[in-house]
Order: sequence, then C-alpha cells, then structure tokens
Amino acid sequence: MTEKGALLAQQDEAVLDVCRKYCCDLEHARHVADLADVLFDAFLPLHGLFGEERAVLCHAALMHDIGYFVDRKGHHRHGAYLVRSDERLQGYPADMRDLCARVVRNHRRRARGGPKRLGHAGREALRWLSALLRVADALDYDHEQRALVSGVRGRGRGFEILVAGLDPLRLGERLQTKAGLLAQAAGGPIHFERVEL
Repeated sequence: MTEKGALLAQQDEAVLDVCRKYCCDLEHARHVADLADVLFDAFLPLHGLFGEERAVLCHAALMHDIGYFVDRKGHHRHGAYLVRSDERLQGYPADMRDLCARVVRNHRRRARGGPKRLGHAGREALRWLSALLRVADALDYDHEQRALVSGVRGRGRGFEILVAGLDPLRLGERLQTKAGLLAQAAGGPIHFERVEL
C-alpha cells in the first residue's frame, strides 16, 4: 500500500470511529456516501474535482448526521463543530478537515459560501461537494436505502438524474429544494426521472 493509500485508510477508519462515537445511522450514512459518489462521477466533467475532494465528499456524507448526537434542530451546525473538534480526526489534513466540516454544515438549510481565504477554487469545490451531498441525502430522506442513481443525462439546458428503487415525485418539493444548489453549480435545472433496473 502506498503512503497516500495508508493515510486514506487511516482517515476512513477515523471517520467511521467518529460515526460510531456519535451513534449515527451507519446504513443511511453509507448509502448517502454511495449515492454521492455516483453523483460525483456523473458530474465530473463539470466540476473537475479530484481524489482528495472525492474523499472529503465521502467522509462528509458518512458524518453528515453526527450532529444529531447534540441536538436534532441545528444538527448540521453541531455536526460541523464535531468534525472540526473531535480528536479522532487529528490526522486529517487541516484544510481538508475544514472543507469536510463546511460540507457537513451545508447539507441542510441555507448553504454557505466560504471565506475568501478559500479562494475561488476552494469555494467552487465547497459548492459542488455541498450540492452533491444535499441531493444524495434527500434521495435517502426516509433512511430506507431504496434509491439508486442509475445515471445522469442532459435534458435541454439542464440535467436529469435517473433514479431507480424510489419514485422521486414522492419526495416532491423537498427533493427539488435540495437540488437547487446543484442546479446553480451545474448551470441548469435538475430534474429527476424514475427508471426501472
């Protein structure tokens, strides 16, 4: 195993330790991480992000609900605080840990941009990762791990996310609201289409 691979494995284990410590629903968290990973690949030509950002998205998806340990209301803010402060994540590079905390915070409610010190590229990465996590989380809103993203295709000036295992219309307005940030990042409206596997 390479040094980079060993570091990533340590980070993965630390993130899972944090999830266990704060009693998060690991089945939901893993499913959201899987959905987010598929969306990351589908939108890769637009966002152009790399391996480090993929790892941050996966880790943010796994930890996005750890704030429930503190309080349900505002769990996104509490989760961001826990990502920044938990000693189990000390081996995580500071800039990536900060990005992960910001993505956790942005998975719910109004997404925040980021300080100017992140630079344009950092703020764009934050916007894309937050947008992908928001949609992935919304697709498993009921925590039943039924939704699968089978693809993404262009639709007019926007995009259509093909969803199997779940009728996206059932999620209604919530799903469209959560997709707003992705539409902004991608530069066109996001639609959801039910497909059969």
